[in-house]
Amino acid sequence: MSVVSRNDLEVLFVRPSTSAKRAKGAAVSGCKVALAIATIFAVSGCGRSCKKDHPYVPYAVGDAPAGPSAPPAPAAQALPADAGPALAETSTVLPNGTTTYRAGSVAFNAPSGKELALVLALDVDDDGKLDALAVLRPSAGDAKDAKKAAAPSELAFYNGAAADDAPPTILASAPSLPIGAVCTPVLRLERIGPKSAAAELGAACTSASALRGLFVVRLARDPTITFDMIVRDPAFSPRLAIDVDGSDRDHDGIDDVTLRVTIDGGGPPFEPGPKLTAKVAFFDRSAGLSRDPSEPEASLKVIAAQATTRAKGKDVAAVPVLVQQMRALYRAICEEGGAPRFVTARTGAGAIACGASKSLEEAGIAEVRSRVARGDALGAVTAADLAQLAPATKTTAKTNELAQLLEQIAPLTQAKNSRVLATTTTKARAAAAHPAWGSLTFDPGGKLLVRTGSKVVAVDPDSGEEQATDIAPWPSQVLSADGKSRWLEAYHACEGVALRATFAPTDADGDVKDILLPIAPVLGTRCSGARGEAADAVPLAWTARGLEAVVAGVPVLIRPEAPKATILASWLEEPPPLGSARSPNGKLYAVPSREGVLLGGARAMRGRAAEFEPFSALRGCTVSNDGAHVACEMRGKVIIATFDPL
Repeated sequence: MSVVSRNDLEVLFVRPSTSAKRAKGAAVSGCKVALAIATIFAVSGCGRSCKKDHPYVPYAVGDAPAGPSAPPAPAAQALPADAGPALAETSTVLPNGTTTYRAGSVAFNAPSGKELALVLALDVDDDGKLDALAVLRPSAGDAKDAKKAAAPSELAFYNGAAADDAPPTILASAPSLPIGAVCTPVLRLERIGPKSAAAELGAACTSASALRGLFVVRLARDPTITFDMIVRDPAFSPRLAIDVDGSDRDHDGIDDVTLRVTIDGGGPPFEPGPKLTAKVAFFDRSAGLSRDPSEPEASLKVIAAQATTRAKGKDVAAVPVLVQQMRALYRAICEEGGAPRFVTARTGAGAIACGASKSLEEAGIAEVRSRVARGDALGAVTAADLAQLAPATKTTAKTNELAQLLEQIAPLTQAKNSRVLATTTTKARAAAAHPAWGSLTFDPGGKLLVRTGSKVVAVDPDSGEEQATDIAPWPSQVLSADGKSRWLEAYHACEGVALRATFAPTDADGDVKDILLPIAPVLGTRCSGARGEAADAVPLAWTARGLEAVVAGVPVLIRPEAPKATILASWLEEPPPLGSARSPNGKLYAVPSREGVLLGGARAMRGRAAEFEPFSALRGCTVSNDGAHVACEMRGKVIIATFDPL
């Protein structure tokens, strides 16, 4: 047991003068406090040195300075009703094993089985005696007991007028630490306004989901929690930080709550991106908390304007990552994003409903513009398919702008003729089926090969005439070149982080493995199910360098032995396997999109035919070497269309 004391502490009551307030005004704006929420920071390999690099890394067990004493407790401060914004005050970090903290004649003792981790000493009721908010954690002596060590930390209040042995009032408890996971407790306590303080209690885990609680306390004779929130950190999710501002925004004499939510960019499997911030604001009124409806949309509007400016300038390459980060921020905050990372509790509102966002639509258009400028037809069409999906708005002006942009890079082209063939494929392919090689492929001479059960027939694309072949039917399973690994699926696990690809060994040895894909899930609330939601997956080729595929409209290169996939920077122009979406010479590809079949290569177009509709039902598309013929499957039927050569 250790005791921390400061016996010569002088208790002062300070009411800043008008001139003093003016002098401090330039340095103190809105009583903003950096209340960090760090998510899985241990993944980066940071030790204590990382705290010097980033101000938002939270205090953790084992971070307190060694030695018998802690920094001196702050002097008490009265909290007059007419006081201006107070300076931000951080709590005192105590050494491990501290069970008693003394401030002058007042002693704050930890309950049995607990120790003091953080203390914020101040006079909340103007009685001349220091009170304290404190964070309690399990005693260090319980560290060998897994269940006790994983017990939640607590936010407690000590009344300075009570006896030294009086137990504290427990105001809030953190979510329990996951037992067995590699996690670090996250503890933070700070004063955020003249009459309010905030605490963050929970855990950060390396490869497991974790929860943290954020609590705002109204400082009074009997302190109460006025706002609380549970923060959800899925495994491998980007770090999420929250600054809490307790300024009285509506000047009613009550501290309000403004959250500045910041999401880090560039965690695996995604490429580096910018940090982005949006606000969520609540007015604390006599009737209870009331959210400011202008946020976070006002913050998102600023980000969308940046994306639009860059898309029209020289920095077009940075726009897709910026827009991806903006959507991740919206998803973390808003219920409509499909996987909100925090849920408010005190308001009774659950996840925050943000409503439709015009800023998301504007940012989506900016991404399409940037991809058109870079000549990325597949990226532009995929981005256009997402730009106006809810929760983004869909306005007529932006719809027209989208159409004009896509016409520049992949114009809509009506087929010269099209037909449904009499022959049928092996079996109907349902939407979101397991990845498979298609039943259609063109040979180098331009004939369409159709796999039908135990045989393969050749079809003249112009006349529709069929003839038998001696070609053996190719397998539908997507296997590695050595035949040892099979691609099972691509899916969204409903956690809002990244899509995944699942691979399984073809023999009894080995384990099924998930690979993170650098593809963010689509915004929305539709994801459900124990296994998650399947994503559209089109295999292209599996060579020595890995599996080339288009997942959710994004070209990727996947190596099952690697922990993550990468964006496919260029096509490998060599003959693909039978059933591939690429042409026999490997120079063109055919992928269904929302408005037609995208034919890409040195040039691109979106091929349309009446028989192709609805385009969402098309599967297993492929294209001839010259791009003049395109064939797709639809519920077991074979459709072929003729265009002018690309």
